[in-house]
Amino acid sequence: MEEIICYTEKIPSGQWQYLSFWDILLDDTWAAGSFSCPDNIYPMTGSLNRQLHAKQNYEFLLRAALHAPVRAVGIAPSAEFNADPPAAESGRLPDTGLPERKPSEEDSWEGFRTDCYIIGKYQQMLLEEDYFNPAAASLLELAGSMPWKEQGIAFLEKMISHSPEFYAIDSNTCPILIYKETDMCCNLLNRFADQLRDCFLSRGQRVEIFDASVEGAQALTRYIGRHFKAVLGIQSYLFSIRMQDGVTNLHDLIHGPKFNLIMDHPAWLKDHITNAPKDYCLLIHDRNYIRFAKRYYPNVRNCLRFPLGGFLPAASCTEKQYDITFIATYRDYRERLKVVRKYDRKYRFLAARYLSIMKNRPDLPADDALRMALEHYHLKTDDPGFLNLFYDMRQVCFAVFLYFREKIIYTLLTAGITVHVFDESWQASPFAGHPCLILHPSVEASESLQIMQQSRISLNVMSWHKDGLTERVLNAMVCGSAVLTDQSTALKEEFEDNTDILMFSLNEINRLPARVKSLLSPEKEGFLQSVAERGRKKAMQKHLWQHRADMLLALWDTPGSE
Repeated sequence: MEEIICYTEKIPSGQWQYLSFWDILLDDTWAAGSFSCPDNIYPMTGSLNRQLHAKQNYEFLLRAALHAPVRAVGIAPSAEFNADPPAAESGRLPDTGLPERKPSEEDSWEGFRTDCYIIGKYQQMLLEEDYFNPAAASLLELAGSMPWKEQGIAFLEKMISHSPEFYAIDSNTCPILIYKETDMCCNLLNRFADQLRDCFLSRGQRVEIFDASVEGAQALTRYIGRHFKAVLGIQSYLFSIRMQDGVTNLHDLIHGPKFNLIMDHPAWLKDHITNAPKDYCLLIHDRNYIRFAKRYYPNVRNCLRFPLGGFLPAASCTEKQYDITFIATYRDYRERLKVVRKYDRKYRFLAARYLSIMKNRPDLPADDALRMALEHYHLKTDDPGFLNLFYDMRQVCFAVFLYFREKIIYTLLTAGITVHVFDESWQASPFAGHPCLILHPSVEASESLQIMQQSRISLNVMSWHKDGLTERVLNAMVCGSAVLTDQSTALKEEFEDNTDILMFSLNEINRLPARVKSLLSPEKEGFLQSVAERGRKKAMQKHLWQHRADMLLALWDTPGSE
């Protein structure tokens, strides 16, 4: 392995010497200057511990010294001492996505706090070398001379005993555990997991991947008792697994905050969320869903807004082969209505009213529409009852969403507008033989980016996310395609209609053909390119997966956030 180079004024300029772990531990001034590390060390060590307010470089260098040799190189005293020498430019600590901390190393309490943590972390090694008692005595003596004597002694005891306060600090440098599972969404969910993994690694984080589709959920038991910076699932069902006693949640035995990034309405994951572990947080892109989850899942520790991110295409392609494309599956809403018609009689009337409200008020969140249907019949229910009813009525939601998706495509086709669709399922649509519907084979998530690059307009229809920001919109923007989508509150906040995005209302689908024809006309070519370019710039500035990874790191690295 390559060396860690520590630049220091402690030895004459031009001279060098190797430092052991103990050299650094017993003299924190070795970490006072700049240093560089080989890139391959970070997956083993992690980056700076952001739960510490002082001596972050010192604590990191100790961890790194256990994995790679440290060579101290003498440099001449300079006013620019804190800047990395040119030779170290390629080996700087990786960007964490967080503002750099510049604490005062003279802050006695924070320095004391870091020293106590280090003694707790390496106490077994210190005991074996007979260094523990002198080190602890030195800290006790320091605490005794400070106004925070009692607080300091209590903190030292917590670090030595490895109390929860110790792990609140130590877990910051533990791995991030990411789950992958059998992916029914054209491998899209696992691509989210891979993107976040790569972003975390680029920021010096340790990452472990558990693939349940390969190993089976039973293999999760090997993580019992381990500590993680965070455990992250992508619409994962693993968080509801129970032990053999049928009571204990497996993840209550795995240490670290649990986060589940979900794309769908949280009601559709009812059984899994109600059986979630104690330290569990939902990451949700739609604020309506957050409001719902906070009310109907009181067992969940927190629900945070987390928009999805856009993928960068593997290669650049500027040639536009298609006027308008739609990358999505076809499902027949009529099949869902057949299920609705089989509801018990007492539910069929409610379902019919519910369906009518959603069809005529497509601006409403699905749960609000159901409340209106209940009010129409003067029916009341408590929160658990509403959650169960909403879940049982989910086929109504699916039917209405699929109805609007089909209606949009059919409206464009009957107006003579050619639409390219990319999935074999469209062969089962009622208009499969329409001359304006161009059928293409299904594409993987990575292939869809190339299609978007080649599209003048990328059509999107939200899955009833009335305040959502999804990856389909962002992917198309990043790929330089003008996005045409039904509107949502989040989209209106993030983007400007007719400037960097093209939005329409589900109430005015009949106006869509005229607008699309105008957009595709030769005189609008420059305008369409302008919308695509402005959308691309906005998405690139703040809506890539690297930005989402930074959001998570800011959450996990904020002292006391756990």
